[in-house]
Amino acid sequence: MESMIPHSYNLLMVGINYRTAPIDLREKFAAGTEQTRQILGRLRQDFPHAEFVLLSTCNRVELYSAFPVGKDLSEAALTSQLAAIGGVAKDALSPHVYTRRSAEMVEQLFLVASSLDSMVLGETQILGQVREAYQIACQMDVVGTMLHAVCQRALAAGKDVHENTRLSEGRTSVAGVAVELIGEVFDSLTDKTVLVIGAGKMAGIMLRRIMAQKPRRLLVSNRDLQRGASLAEQFGAERIDFAKLDDGLAQADVVLTGTSARDPIITSARLKSLSRARQYRPLFIIDVAVPRDVEEDVGKLPNTFLYNVDDLNRISSHTRLQRGGELEKSHQIIRRHMEEFVAWLGARNSGPIVKALYQQCREISDRELMLMFAEHPELTVPQQDAIKKFAHRLVGKILHTPVTQLGNHTVIDRRLQLATAVKELFRLTDEAAKAEHADAAKQGENPSDTAKHP
Repeated sequence: MESMIPHSYNLLMVGINYRTAPIDLREKFAAGTEQTRQILGRLRQDFPHAEFVLLSTCNRVELYSAFPVGKDLSEAALTSQLAAIGGVAKDALSPHVYTRRSAEMVEQLFLVASSLDSMVLGETQILGQVREAYQIACQMDVVGTMLHAVCQRALAAGKDVHENTRLSEGRTSVAGVAVELIGEVFDSLTDKTVLVIGAGKMAGIMLRRIMAQKPRRLLVSNRDLQRGASLAEQFGAERIDFAKLDDGLAQADVVLTGTSARDPIITSARLKSLSRARQYRPLFIIDVAVPRDVEEDVGKLPNTFLYNVDDLNRISSHTRLQRGGELEKSHQIIRRHMEEFVAWLGARNSGPIVKALYQQCREISDRELMLMFAEHPELTVPQQDAIKKFAHRLVGKILHTPVTQLGNHTVIDRRLQLATAVKELFRLTDEAAKAEHADAAKQGENPSDTAKHP
């Protein structure tokens, strides 16, 4: 992609999350690494002038874009691209979509990376997910200088919040909320059998936290036998072969599941067939996976209580109230990063224009001085030098106010409007573009490199 920053560009994000869309819609958008690569590859082909980052997690899918004015990508077009990712009709998706433009888009990614927009306030997993989404976009060459800057500053903001507030203290993950819910339902697990399905990060967090409640038996099952065995050994649990999962389901009082399976593992028909083996005992299931591991109709079975990630939102809302002070401190950090980013962007965006403006005005001044000196040969060299200095000071004083105004605005849109107006009024397009290319070349910029964040 082009290494220069466009003088005037648009930032636009469309997305859905746990607040705007139910889980049965969100799970259609769950994209693994390879699928994300394919999606970004299609976007690169269809919109070669635009930059993209696709963030897909259990609780959100957000498509970030940056593109030059004149190569516009409309909100409707981006929403269509988002709908295509989930294989749903645009009209069905539109009521659940939210959009962010310009500085609001930048702020949205800052909030997401800092976990301030997460279902579980303070969760640390999202920072890694944002980093991974950015890295995949870099590998697919769909990130240019603009989204490099936005993503790198977002990662810096997220790290700043996590390291300099107490937002992440205590239970800070969906898996942690799931185990807390078990504690609300059961006075004790000392007479209960708990089955954990999965061997990823979620499963590890759930096992670590459930051990503190000292269940009578702790069972682990996973498709990958080696990973399942390793996790069981780490936490002193019993391993059950995935092929014999029915045995674990028959014995369990509580099931915690969080795998990356594309289709449900636990179906209504499967549990019905185990009713006699279970002796019709109550079964408490928490499904933290997206797409879901447990078929929705399972919750309708007698003596079966099913909770998914959306049901856990009730508990996580309480956490937000408990961390009010840290929340305000976190938002102050985000505001500081926003101010620094906008200042950097303004200076970076207006720098070549200012340089070209001064150069053009001085060239005009120099040409007029040459004509005047030719008409007045009686002027001595010291007199000519004095007149040159006066002319250059005059150019500087005339340009001081407009240049200052160009750099003073802290709103991205306003900076871009002023920069565009100056370019058009003084016809600086060619000069500014040359200056910007020269600056980029001098700094060795390459959008495929992960340059330092602004």
